[in-house]
Amino acid sequence: MPTGDRVRAGAVPPLADGFSARPETAAALESALVPGATVALAPGRATAGRSGAWLEACGKTQLAASSGEWLWHSGKVDLLVWAAATSRASILSAYVEAAVAATGADPAGDAETIAARFISWLAETSQPWVVVLDDLSSSADLDGLRPEGPTGRVLITTRNATTIPADQRALVLQVGAFSPREALSYLMGRLTADPDQRLGAIDLVQDLGYDPLALAQASAVIASSVLSCRDYRDYFTRRREHMAQAAGGDPAAAGVTWTF
Repeated sequence: MPTGDRVRAGAVPPLADGFSARPETAAALESALVPGATVALAPGRATAGRSGAWLEACGKTQLAASSGEWLWHSGKVDLLVWAAATSRASILSAYVEAAVAATGADPAGDAETIAARFISWLAETSQPWVVVLDDLSSSADLDGLRPEGPTGRVLITTRNATTIPADQRALVLQVGAFSPREALSYLMGRLTADPDQRLGAIDLVQDLGYDPLALAQASAVIASSVLSCRDYRDYFTRRREHMAQAAGGDPAAAGVTWTF
């Protein structure tokens, strides 16, 4: 990549309506993501221990997207690579795209070979870069494909911190529920068209356990209806009690809000 050129590879997901940068529960991310660092975002302990997939959706990808775009738009990196890391094939595909754009590699070559050369180039280049590996599913998928270098930043999102290779030397940041203040700010920010809909907001965010996914689902329903937070909370409470009786256990908040 010639000096002065800037390259993006891979599609960074757009930030959702009402996105929260989590100034209280993810404040460490910006300071941790320095040149030479590998940072992993994983579900918090409380999140991982309850109802599995519902609470794994705690905003890790959105935080990664925000961080990647911030690094790019602030001029701190000249290369931004976004890779879906759900399989080795998807990682290879992203690396090939980045290698072609950044180093002029032949896209018709063997993907494993191109990726290996790209990894070597990242380790040696003097240009600042960031590689985001979103939703890493298996540590084996990163064998021989682990990006590192003194001018680079690596940001990984995963549903399980055990998928981070032990020798990756990653700083794992746990992402769980919003703080009470973040949750209330998020909900209030989503209900701006009719201020009366905010009635009961404090009680609602408490009942939803400050869960980002539950709050996103609940606020979408409220904003597109004539319900207030108080009205929605009444429906939510009754639905949760009914589901608990039917299932014999306390359902996750997002498991309840999804049914509306």
